[in-house]
Amino acid sequence: MDGSLLFDPQYLPIILATLIGFSVLAAALLVPVWRFLDREEKVAEKWTPDQIAEHIEKVRAEQAEKEAQDPSDEAFSDIGSEAPEDDPSAASERTS
Repeated sequence: MDGSLLFDPQYLPIILATLIGFSVLAAALLVPVWRFLDREEKVAEKWTPDQIAEHIEKVRAEQAEKEAQDPSDEAFSDIGSEAPEDDPSAASERTS
């Protein structure tokens, strides 16, 4: 097979249409990914070690403020309050 068949002028429009179509499809698929990665990179630049430390301090301050407002330990204050009771007499023994 010689190379003259590949450069036949009747195949030129098909070759060009295929190349242009492939380029458009590649751009349509890759441009949104590229834009997303650029946005994520800009967001990541904001998270310097100093800003991470500030964020941790802010979270700890919020937790300390919350604990100062309500010193009771709510995580364990209502354990068993919604447990089903099998035997009513056992429930009265627990409360007395």
